[in-house]
Parts: sequence; structure tokens; C-alpha cells
Amino acid sequence: MKNIIFDIGNVLIEWNPNIVYKKYFAGDTIKMNRFYEETGIHQANTEMDRGSSFQEVLTELINKFPLYREPILLWKTEWLNMVGGPIATSIQILESLHAQNYPLYALTNFATETFFTYIRPDKKYAFLDYFKDIVISGIEHTIKPDLAIYKILLARNKLDPKNCIYIDDSPINLPPAQELGMATIRFTSPAQLKERLEELEITTI
Repeated sequence: MKNIIFDIGNVLIEWNPNIVYKKYFAGDTIKMNRFYEETGIHQANTEMDRGSSFQEVLTELINKFPLYREPILLWKTEWLNMVGGPIATSIQILESLHAQNYPLYALTNFATETFFTYIRPDKKYAFLDYFKDIVISGIEHTIKPDLAIYKILLARNKLDPKNCIYIDDSPINLPPAQELGMATIRFTSPAQLKERLEELEITTI
């Protein structure tokens, strides 16, 4: 039986900073995108996913871009409002796989502060209990697509990569899994995920 490994963000749980920043910039996407480009806040988020604290990373950004102090701080104070919640049809697929006793794992780039403060304790994310293990970048201090984090999941759970299917919405995160011998699925929608699983002889109810 195949081990099925899920990414979390934008596969099982919607996350989109535009939800907050479109509102802040009154729908002006040009101003919003200029803020992203000038501050590099998305790249800074990578460091938070790698384990750096929000306080440390955002303070450094504010020191560099004091005129953007208010919107930079929103990355922490309004983070929860960037979350659109569970992707219902993806969760249905996950539940079906769980009901069929497929071994399920998660491998995610996620800051420890937000994962354990907002996501893990919330009952609407109880489906995370289906996973035998969740490897979180913020805890491991390494992020996808670094090969090391994939190896952590495999070694910790004694998994044969040739018996694994890895699912991720980001194309840059697939080649390391392929290099290790896993089958991969680039997630674009729950319907497409269901189709691709069926091509790999994994039927969802």
C-alpha cells in the first residue's frame, strides 16, 4: 500500500496574503504588488518558515522599510485572516484515503508560531490527526525544496521513497521528491488530484 504525503498550504488549507493586503490597499493591486516587491516580504516569510521568529524577521524589514511599518506588521497581526480555511473537497479526498487505511503523512513549509498557535489547536483542522507524522519546516530549520527535509520525513518514518506519492501545489517542490524516487502529483485542484491518484491506482470513495 502506497504512503501518501501531502503538502498542507493551498492543498488542504487555503492561505493567501492578498486577502489581507487587498483590503489594506483598498483594492489597489498595483500598490499591493509594489509593497510585496519593494519589501520582499514573501521572501522574508521563507525565513519564518525556516524557523526564524516573526519578531526578528519583521523588525528587520521595518528597519529597512520604515514607511511600510504598518503593512509589514500586518503579516503577524492579521496572519489568521490570510487563512481561507480548509479546502473542503481536498479534505474529502484525504478522509477517503484515511478510511481506506492508506498511511498518510504531511510535509509542509510552515512557521512554528502560526502552525501551533492558530492551526493545530483549531477543531476545524482536526483532519490533521489523520497524519501519522507531520514534518514542519519551522521545527526542522530547513525548508522545501531543500532535499534535507524530504529525507527527514523518510528517515523518521522508515519509508521507502519508491513506495511514496508526494502531493504539492508548488512545482519547485516536486523535483527533490522525484530525485529520491517518489511519484509526485502537482496539485492544481481537488478534481485534478482525484484524477491523478486514480491514474496511480489510488481510488477515492
